[in-house]
Amino acid sequence: MIIRQIDLQLSNLDHYSDLMILPELTEDEQNIYASSTVSFFKFARKFINIQYVKQPNIILEQRSIEWFGPTLLFTTAALVQNPELVSIALNVLSNYISDYFKGHKEPNVKLNIVVQKSEIEYTNFMYEGHKDGLKEIEKVIKSLKK
Repeated sequence: MIIRQIDLQLSNLDHYSDLMILPELTEDEQNIYASSTVSFFKFARKFINIQYVKQPNIILEQRSIEWFGPTLLFTTAALVQNPELVSIALNVLSNYISDYFKGHKEPNVKLNIVVQKSEIEYTNFMYEGHKDGLKEIEKVIKSLKK
């Protein structure tokens, strides 16, 4: 399991109060998302308030023995409204992976989680490992918020 942490400066994201999905890339005003994003969004919205920052225009086809998850954004407003949002979202993500790969060997998971620290400062957690390791991301995020 690998968790890399990178500090970012982003703007115009601090007003969201739901769990948000960020595009992987934005190119020529086209919002490009990981191939798993749409199906995860449909699954997750049954359990939590989740939205796209921008509607998907293009789905990035990623063929690998690894599962590439969506980039999730946790703003301060979303975490203040629901302090358990990280735990709930990661449980939903873990359940999605279990359901999606039912009957098959679960793959290595790769995803990004972006957490707001201040109005324009964010931390990006790049996770790679088994889905059970997602619990470690929650611990790291909670320690960041202290």
